[in-house]
Amino acid sequence: MSPTPSITVRAGPLSALRADRAIVVKLPPLPWDLHREALVLLDDEGRPRAYLNRCKHLPIPLDGGTREFMDSTKRYLFCGTHGALYERGSGFCIAGPCRGKVLTAIDLRAEDGEIVLVLAE
Repeated sequence: MSPTPSITVRAGPLSALRADRAIVVKLPPLPWDLHREALVLLDDEGRPRAYLNRCKHLPIPLDGGTREFMDSTKRYLFCGTHGALYERGSGFCIAGPCRGKVLTAIDLRAEDGEIVLVLAE
């Protein structure tokens, strides 16, 4: 079996990541999913993480258009529509209607000081 082809998307400089905010990256559309975005942020240990910008309760963006992704403590990702809280490092939902579910993670790597998202086709 051959490996699954992938698409890479440059997400910006690694130095732009901060513990208290997420960076939004537009992803290539799919026929059934024309508006896709990734969230790139640092976890509690300062490691970069990326997730699909989509709540696990209903398939809508976490920010609901506000571009605010963190709760008031800046410890968790927050769904502005449902109030769900997700751990930054695992994407695991700890509170809200999707408790126990996990955000869709996106593989990433650092390349020459840049964040590169790796998407399976």
